[in-house]
Amino acid sequence: MRSYHRWAAALAAVFLLIVSATGVILQVQKLTGGDPDSGGREEEGRAGALTTAMSSPLYAAMITRTLDAARSRAPASAVSSVSLSGDADDLKGEVVLAGDPPRTITVDARSGRLISDERRDKDSLILRIHSGEILGEPGVFLGILWGLALVILSLTGGWVYLAMYRRRRRASGKGALFWK
Repeated sequence: MRSYHRWAAALAAVFLLIVSATGVILQVQKLTGGDPDSGGREEEGRAGALTTAMSSPLYAAMITRTLDAARSRAPASAVSSVSLSGDADDLKGEVVLAGDPPRTITVDARSGRLISDERRDKDSLILRIHSGEILGEPGVFLGILWGLALVILSLTGGWVYLAMYRRRRRASGKGALFWK
């Protein structure tokens, strides 16, 4: 078992280092508020000027202006979502277009003026490195391999520990789970 454990550890060390390091970075980002999964939606959930008291024609006009601006930038593109957000001074319409990568067109919902037209990455670079997705399909396959390597290392490490524990218990009669 020690030999199997040693070979699995040698082969998996680089991949496990990458996964563990990027995992730590992702956790620190979450703790410090830089959550990569937020997708730039920090404003969601805050109160704004848009209310259910507004009449349907006002909403319809803002959605129409938003979609017209998106249509002028990307004719015949598939729309994934349309949303309105903001406060009294800054009402924004956002259209997310399907594609690889998806694209987000943001406009002033009152005037229809273009604010931004940006490519929208699904996940942060660190998350794509962590999952192996950055390498495409081979990266996902490698992710499966390094996950299996971690399982193998856990099992063989447990086996080696149990064998050492049994030998120590037989030789010295000490039954402590941990020793120096």
